[in-house]
Amino acid sequence: RTRLTGLRKRIAERMVASKRTIPHYSYVDECDFTALTALRAALKDHFARAGVKLTILAFVIKAAALALKEVPLVNASLDEQAGEVVQHSEYNVGVAVATPGGLIVPVVRAADRKDIGEIAREVERLSDEARAGRSKLEDLRGGTFTVTSIGGIGGLISTPVINHPEVGILGLGKVVRRPVYGERGELRPAEIAYLSFSFDHRVVDGAVGAVFGNAVIRHLLNPAALLLPLPASGG
Repeated sequence: RTRLTGLRKRIAERMVASKRTIPHYSYVDECDFTALTALRAALKDHFARAGVKLTILAFVIKAAALALKEVPLVNASLDEQAGEVVQHSEYNVGVAVATPGGLIVPVVRAADRKDIGEIAREVERLSDEARAGRSKLEDLRGGTFTVTSIGGIGGLISTPVINHPEVGILGLGKVVRRPVYGERGELRPAEIAYLSFSFDHRVVDGAVGAVFGNAVIRHLLNPAALLLPLPASGG
């Protein structure tokens, strides 16, 4: 018997509160990562020379942040006491990190305004500090959406628990090579992964969740564009 204390106890309390409070629903879609894996393979040595470990997760975080700007209802929380949906002006994406003591969620702030290299560097810093037990309190606060990846362990599909009081979370499965049909009916190999979303049904209906999922996938299908700076807004 091991007593439930410390971080493990706090995780248990938060998960129970999330499931007890939030009516979850799940939405799963597949995404073709062929272009993304090829782009990462071509650029990883270039980024490594700058001290940056380029990962698929960095692209997924960027894609999620841009999709949140398109579907701002998912970048929200529910103020239950006031009976108000609060849409956030910042796009702060939490990243679930497995540590020896349990799962914690440090936050990549302003993920929409960071480039892929900055996101990758920040994820590595936050993950290293989390695993070493050195996470700063400010790195664990202020998230507006969460991404969790099970792909490194090997899972395909998950039903992630929402990080209360956020209203959505994205789970990334492992990328596997599979035969798919091309536009002219020909078979070709493709790198496929499943994206598993959970949403708070009090705030996000099924159609909105699907629109958000489609936006994430659209950005991931064009990964080179994720490397470009955001265009300046017109005056």
